[in-house]
Amino acid sequence: MLAIALDNLSLVIVDTETRRVVRNFLGHSGKINDVTFSPDGRWLISASMDCSIRTWDLLSGCMVDCFLCETAAVSVSLSPNGDFLSSSHVDSLGIYLWSNKSVYSLISLCPLPSDYEPMTVSLPGSSPSHDEDVQEVGDEEEDKMASACWESREQLDRRLVTMTSLPESRWRNLFNLDIVKRRNQPQQPPKRAAAAPFFLPTVSGLQPSFQASEDPENQTKVLALGALAQKTAFGVALETALDDGNYCAPLSLLKTLGPSAVDLELRGLSSDLGPTSQFLLAFLRMVEAMLEERRDFDLAQAYLALFLK
Repeated sequence: MLAIALDNLSLVIVDTETRRVVRNFLGHSGKINDVTFSPDGRWLISASMDCSIRTWDLLSGCMVDCFLCETAAVSVSLSPNGDFLSSSHVDSLGIYLWSNKSVYSLISLCPLPSDYEPMTVSLPGSSPSHDEDVQEVGDEEEDKMASACWESREQLDRRLVTMTSLPESRWRNLFNLDIVKRRNQPQQPPKRAAAAPFFLPTVSGLQPSFQASEDPENQTKVLALGALAQKTAFGVALETALDDGNYCAPLSLLKTLGPSAVDLELRGLSSDLGPTSQFLLAFLRMVEAMLEERRDFDLAQAYLALFLK
């Protein structure tokens, strides 16, 4: 398509393949300065010396939008995605941006009548003149206003249910961890490393030590969990919270963990590291406290679903 502005203040659209005029737009009362097509080829936007910017619908052949500016626009251009329209005006050194309302809201672009009277719109970014009695804000007050930051409350009201602010990747897949692990399994089993007889056998534990020579008959590959028995930071915080009733510390630790680490911590509650019922009761008390406070409601549901699973 080719748009041509004629001397009779009309716009014609020429099909470059057939070389025929397919549209003829009338309405401008001044010299047409510039035209631009929309990225999808649906609209044609024109600017004229009559201070108007008009939008023409190529499918219907009608004008669907028109407004007047304070000064005539000499150049217009649409962004590649059609979100903004840029324009430059007479006696102005700036480039003005207009937002396309049809991108973020539902607008019915009906054809405008021939006797439509457009309204004058101020240029973007221009502010009305202030009265002389209005006092300007000092530099010190401006610095204070700029440095002040808004702190949003964690919960607006105790009667309202507040959702968690954690990313969904931290808790959305907690209930489907088995499926994720099954999908992430390797295609081929890991290959066994070649034997290295010069390595000395060591004893499993936190402190590395060499294994004493034993009789082949008494050797066993069963690992005793007593040598590795230790409490994690979450387990210690959970045990402390069971005594004082404040579950903020274990909940904060749990929020910093990923889905796999959360699953590992919950599985560790029922291990042989200590009294199982005490840790399970403390975790249930923590979820109960989250539900009573009506905070992190969806996170509490995810933790409880993984625990019951």
